[in-house]
Amino acid sequence: MKLSDVLQIISVLAVAVALMFNYRQARETGRQASEAARQVQVSTSILKRDVDRQLEHYSTEMLASFLTPDPKLLEWFLATRGISAGTHEENVRRLFLFVRTDVHAFAYGSHRSDQLAEESWTAWLKVIQLDFATPEFQALWPAIRDQYTADFAAFVDAVLARPAAAVQTVRQR
Repeated sequence: MKLSDVLQIISVLAVAVALMFNYRQARETGRQASEAARQVQVSTSILKRDVDRQLEHYSTEMLASFLTPDPKLLEWFLATRGISAGTHEENVRRLFLFVRTDVHAFAYGSHRSDQLAEESWTAWLKVIQLDFATPEFQALWPAIRDQYTADFAAFVDAVLARPAAAVQTVRQR
């Protein structure tokens, strides 16, 4: 075997080794890129939930502190949401149910995006069923339904469609 043949074999082996290292490096880079993309998705999801949480909290705090002490302002607010006005006590109750529905919508969204533990959702679902079973909520829902996501509205409609006995069973536990 000639020296040039030996050198050529060594060169081929060196190229093969270099290609294997290159393949491993490319594979590792791909894995790191996938992990980075996953972390970005998690961070984005957390940021979205935080924005939702802040919006819900701000809305709830603002409504409670500004509207309940002023009967005329509360009546105006309810009218802008398509909610009929009554006595101040009835209006405060309607505002409470409206805000409570926002809280339920937030809990539902957290559940749907896997941000709420299943045990917590199961317990909260019972609260939702009890709240939605009240005549006051059932009278309010048609006026506010279109102010929520289609997904949440369909969920509420399904809860309301359940037989009263199913809700009573939940209430008795």
